[in-house]
Amino acid sequence: MTAVLVNPTRLCQIEIQVSDLARAVNFYSEALGWRPVPAEMHELVVLEVPPDCAFGISLRPGRKSRKSENNLVPYFAVDDAEAVLRQVEAHGGRRIIGPTKLPGYGTIYQCEDPDGTRIGLYTKI
Repeated sequence: MTAVLVNPTRLCQIEIQVSDLARAVNFYSEALGWRPVPAEMHELVVLEVPPDCAFGISLRPGRKSRKSENNLVPYFAVDDAEAVLRQVEAHGGRRIIGPTKLPGYGTIYQCEDPDGTRIGLYTKI
């Protein structure tokens, strides 16, 4: 049996590449409530997460194309996905998928930030 070299429960950071850092900071602050924190890291903006969050989230300028395919979609459990989606749309993002009901599991949605980065939302049954 092969040992697990990367344990998925040890996720420690999500870095989101963006084309316009100021616009991204505004979007993530206003649409999702993830405010920037003071951190001195070259061009990187670290976003505030709750103390019990096992990973950090940061924004890095550098994305060239607004609409490129995403290979990874992080999902976040939320109480009211429709309220989150209203905020996303009010701040330049858009709904992509959902609601999609998964019997015995819950409901999923996907939205995009203004750069086209997909974010998944999950509500429990």
